[in-house]
Amino acid sequence: MVINDSNYADLGDMETKQLFRVSVFPILSGELVMMKKYVYRLMGMLLVALAFTMGWNYTLDTSGLFNRDFSQKRIDPNQRFVKMRYILSQPQKYNAFCFGSSRVGNIDLEKVSNGLRFYNMTYTQGLPAEWLSDVQLFVKHGVVVKQILVGLDDFSFRINPEIHKEQWLSIPYTDDGNMKTYVSYLLRKPKKPDKQVESKGSIYDIYGTGRPLHPERDEQIEADVQKHLTDTASQKPTRYEGNRIHATIEELRQLKAICDENNIELVFFINPINAVTYRDTNLQEFNEFKYQLAQLTDYYDFSGLNDITTNNYYYYELSHYRPLVGDMIIERLFHGGSNNFGFYVTKENVAEHIKVLEAQVQ
Repeated sequence: MVINDSNYADLGDMETKQLFRVSVFPILSGELVMMKKYVYRLMGMLLVALAFTMGWNYTLDTSGLFNRDFSQKRIDPNQRFVKMRYILSQPQKYNAFCFGSSRVGNIDLEKVSNGLRFYNMTYTQGLPAEWLSDVQLFVKHGVVVKQILVGLDDFSFRINPEIHKEQWLSIPYTDDGNMKTYVSYLLRKPKKPDKQVESKGSIYDIYGTGRPLHPERDEQIEADVQKHLTDTASQKPTRYEGNRIHATIEELRQLKAICDENNIELVFFINPINAVTYRDTNLQEFNEFKYQLAQLTDYYDFSGLNDITTNNYYYYELSHYRPLVGDMIIERLFHGGSNNFGFYVTKENVAEHIKVLEAQVQ
């Protein structure tokens, strides 16, 4: 045999490979086995944590997505989602709806005597863009609607509706199965049970009127009116920033168009806003919104400084008026009532109305 450099190279390679198999490979194999065990153990722990999170969120669900029993008190379920899911499952049960923020939740629509079956679509910080989407879904799924009430607020033209799409209280119901939403609620960070449910919670009448019911709060106010007035006097209003007047008017224009196309009577009103909150907002922008709204449609304006808005007796706090005020709104909208509370605004009188509002605060 002739030995050359290539033979030495081959011999060296063989010896190296043999040495690797004998000394290095067992070490690496052992490390790989250990690494696999670590990965499996880690995956096991993650699966246990995942199962615990999903089980906790499913069992202690307050959103209403999984726990559909609303006979017990809750604090802020996702009313928009569960109400839309319910209405689409019962498309013939109601034929009139009231849209608005949580403030319109204190309007008892069962007291409306026009022969229609009302449901209150109130939900936290409800906005015009969302009502437009909801009504479009009604029409698409064959919900026969005769009349819609729309309650506007001082923040209706300020809050960007895009931010609600990622907030737990406002994620909308869609007609694509909602699997992503259900999974996201199961995987959210577990929350401890709220110990203030009894004192701050409400019975959400999802399968009846749509209203949150809390009669004990009114009983407490009537039991000691002076204490209530003292408590509310020390509160500070919630301030909302932003200006989407143009975009909001366009959303309301589209809402009016779809109602006109489907022979739905549409009634707009501006909620009675507590005087402290009212004075704290940018009234120039608020009045501009009112002026632009009048170019689109007539409406009732319950805001401004009047006997109701300047008296904290009519409010739970500086945001939500009480059901007795809701009764006054119904009286004005459906039975005439007094123009002193709920001024009827038109394109012709809006400029004069705004002058009166400006004079009030001066």
